[in-house]
Amino acid sequence: MKSFLFALLFLSATAQAVEPENADSDLVELSRYYFAAARVGDTQVLREFSQAGFPLELRNAKGYSALMIATYNGNAEAVDYLLQKGADACAQDRRGNTALMAAIFRAEMAIASTLLKQNCDPLQANKAGHSAEDFASVFGRDQLVQLLQQQRKNGS
Repeated sequence: MKSFLFALLFLSATAQAVEPENADSDLVELSRYYFAAARVGDTQVLREFSQAGFPLELRNAKGYSALMIATYNGNAEAVDYLLQKGADACAQDRRGNTALMAAIFRAEMAIASTLLKQNCDPLQANKAGHSAEDFASVFGRDQLVQLLQQQRKNGS
């Protein structure tokens, strides 16, 4: 049951563009392409957005950044590119979940390893009070549990 509740946190993790009431319609349309590029791992399109000065940390209606979307969809190259450009690996969505939590949930171990190298608090919890270590434990990602525990002990 506990793993089912954790799973519910991510079942709705599809990218939908931010559409605030007074948003510029061009920004709304561009954000759809931006998040779609993250979803499918199109680093060339992400590069074009970056070079044009598009806001890297733009969020969709659920609070997902492009990094979170790329992570959830297993697009390691896009994750690497976004991190290289300065994407915030510690950022939380509206529920307090991070890209690392998404990687753990989706069993994206290579991406999780990349995200573990970022300077994030290993005890950072979502709004339900669960940390990345909790996610790793619930989903049986024993190697990540050990890595997260080691990070915590080292204070990094």
